[in-house]
Amino acid sequence: MTTKPLQGYEDSFIVEGKMALPYTYFAGRVGSKFITTIRDQKKIMGVKCPACNTVYLPPRQVCDTDFTDIRENWVEVGNKGTVTNFTVVRYDDKHLPRKAPFVLALIKLEGATTPFMHILEECKIEDVKTGMKVEAVFAKETTSTILDIDHFKPAIETLSVHERNAARKQWVPEDEPETQEKRRGGKPDMSKPAILTAALTGAATMKNQNPNVPYTPAEFAEEAYKCYKAGAAMVHVHARMDNGMATHEHDRIRATHDAIKDKCPDLIVNLSSAVGMGKTPEQRISQIVAIKPEMASLNTNTMNFSIIDRKTGKIFIDFVFENTFTMLQDFGKAMEENGVKPEIEVYDMGGLDNTMLIAKQGIFSDPMNFNFVWGVAGGQAFRADAFIALMNALPPKANFTTCGVGTDEFPAIMQSCLLGGHLRVGLEDNIRMPNGELAKGSYELVEVAARMCECLGRPIATPAEARAIMGLKKK
Repeated sequence: MTTKPLQGYEDSFIVEGKMALPYTYFAGRVGSKFITTIRDQKKIMGVKCPACNTVYLPPRQVCDTDFTDIRENWVEVGNKGTVTNFTVVRYDDKHLPRKAPFVLALIKLEGATTPFMHILEECKIEDVKTGMKVEAVFAKETTSTILDIDHFKPAIETLSVHERNAARKQWVPEDEPETQEKRRGGKPDMSKPAILTAALTGAATMKNQNPNVPYTPAEFAEEAYKCYKAGAAMVHVHARMDNGMATHEHDRIRATHDAIKDKCPDLIVNLSSAVGMGKTPEQRISQIVAIKPEMASLNTNTMNFSIIDRKTGKIFIDFVFENTFTMLQDFGKAMEENGVKPEIEVYDMGGLDNTMLIAKQGIFSDPMNFNFVWGVAGGQAFRADAFIALMNALPPKANFTTCGVGTDEFPAIMQSCLLGGHLRVGLEDNIRMPNGELAKGSYELVEVAARMCECLGRPIATPAEARAIMGLKKK
């Protein structure tokens, strides 16, 4: 090492040489949880600001933008991401994690707002570029440091649902409508695209059950966009207040609806006419008439609709969901007169029979669209034979989709896909993945439904195809 005075500043010196500065880094409580979760669970966690929705990685205690304390607001981010910048380290030092030359990259992981720096390997240095997709490779032996993510490597890129849709022939309705006889006992049309719907919240699922449940219009918009990217053509929405309570207030529902449409104009928004517990019939239907979404749910019978421990039978909340014949009639008329297509919610055969009785008035336009709902405490549990009975009782030209509460979700949508119907998933109905882990959002459940369709040879409907199938006109 040599030194020499700096001309004109004789009390200052230029130092030429290398200095080793080894140090011990104290990770703190937040940093320790970040590292131990990588070590023990092979999961990468960030922290999310509830005020501005920024997801920080690496995690920190306070939001840089609004100084909100975020140290307890943990969210899981993806193992895959995008290189936003990089540098090539071309010198050796015993304190560096690799021998030169190697690449250090800034990587923005899926679900994170901020990038973080890590080693990029398994590719030639000259092939590294900003925008490339990469994925984490976890260490085989733990170090209890950030190097429990050993490195990142180029990700195997697969075509998205939208890219696959663009490459195939677009579906158009047949001139001859489907008849009752063709459906009953007939071979399902597996070439007809399957419509994927994401039910984002419901009226009761809360962040303490799954922190990814959206409350604010911005959160709804972001989650709806992720669902669209995963393959959803439609989202079903119960708007919430900032504290998570279901609301019938027109301004809040409109703000949520419009935030979704602004973020993702092609997506179909299906609003709920159930809203939540304790709402009057006028409160339930007036917001549909005021906002006029493309589609809205229409419930078909008065029934128990409770929260019960499935293992012990203990009743936590006992509630009667009122849907009289008059409400079925008046809600149906109001929707059709305002250009809102009803999605007819059927919890058992009685609900379907109620609808067909009221339909004799000529209220409903073809095609009628039905949703078979399974697993509500007060409705039918999923049974394959009951599903087929409902399907065979549908009127000609009708479409059907299905959803299931909790573990009923996956077998129900599988059967619907097999029978030529459509699929609804989302945090309203179920907060977990098939392996029991909490879903990172409704979009992750949409990804499961999309893979299911692909395994069975069903194309996934674009929003335009979904509108053609269900008889909607884009607004």
